[in-house]
Amino acid sequence: MKVCLVGHSAAGFSGGSVGGSERQSALLARELAGRGHDVTYVVTGLAGADRLMHGVLVRSGWDPAQGRRFVRAVTYRYPHLYRLLRAERADAYYARGAGFYTPFVVRAALDRRAVSVLGLASDRDLYPSTSAVLFGLSGSPLSPLAARLGHSVYRRWALPNASWVAVQNREQAASCAALGLRGVTIPNIVLPPAEALLHAAAERDVIWAGNVIEGRRSKGLEALVELAARLPGVTFTVAGTLKSTSQAAAIDSLLRLANVDVVGSLSHDETQAQIARHRLVINTSPSEGFSNVMLEGWSLGRPAVTLSVDPSGLLTDDHLGVCARGDLGEMAAAVQRLVEDDEERAATAARCRAYVAATHLPDVVCAGFERAVETARRPAGAPSRPGMA
Repeated sequence: MKVCLVGHSAAGFSGGSVGGSERQSALLARELAGRGHDVTYVVTGLAGADRLMHGVLVRSGWDPAQGRRFVRAVTYRYPHLYRLLRAERADAYYARGAGFYTPFVVRAALDRRAVSVLGLASDRDLYPSTSAVLFGLSGSPLSPLAARLGHSVYRRWALPNASWVAVQNREQAASCAALGLRGVTIPNIVLPPAEALLHAAAERDVIWAGNVIEGRRSKGLEALVELAARLPGVTFTVAGTLKSTSQAAAIDSLLRLANVDVVGSLSHDETQAQIARHRLVINTSPSEGFSNVMLEGWSLGRPAVTLSVDPSGLLTDDHLGVCARGDLGEMAAAVQRLVEDDEERAATAARCRAYVAATHLPDVVCAGFERAVETARRPAGAPSRPGMA
């Protein structure tokens, strides 16, 4: 099968410090290539010639230096991207998250009678209320108008015309159903951790990882500060970039706490090593699609404690940690209990690793992607193969 993925960054192939969405797209591309598929990854705004990375042909969607300023989006960039995607003649096209380029991915697939899969990067992708954040326009005076326009085009021309909207959890699936979209669950990928990390001793209590950058969606930094202040006997590690004028007071408060160690931006390997050194992973975000940090933690047998997010009820129904349902006091009590209770943590760790092995390892996820593509290509009324969703 020939697969064409489209994204705004190739950084996910490098293993450096990169967002979860970029890493997920790169992992899907390289693992599909590893299963023998012909995989191309088109990167918008990438300069330079084609290159081969982990068995994937990485191509430039457009040269960021070309085109006439102010009009190059409509006169050069998107027309060039559209022609390139059509020329790929792929069997399946994939893009993740809301983006200005996403409708062109779907249009190219329709032109080639191919399958298009749009993956949701966040619960917010479906709704216009946070479109300025989704489209990276929060710093511009024209951002509200441009973001509403971008999301309107995405919502009208991309989502309803895609063969599948790939969801991460049952909440997103319910939202797709309510909006009349055709949803399919394709879980996030996590690679099996190194054996040494599975046996690493936990030296500190909890780790929080996320980037707090101006214009990005909230990561719950204020809640993290209050949580750490409530638990002076618990050691916290904070990983990620903290650079936001609007969050300056919270960042300053965090740096002043004696029980908090701020380690800054880390590569993926460094983040995994840090997670392995801790007893718990915590998440204070008000909303999330499916936290890659939590998933990495589960692969290492580290339970998660969250303030609000509980994807598919995994923290409640499958007991992979605790969701405090928005109650910071309840979250603090759960963190304290799990830090102190070695037996409960060990039992939860076993459930975490079993869940990841059954749901998120590359072969499982890629097989699900392949089934989704085959189902979409099958003529209406044709029988499915055994085991096909």
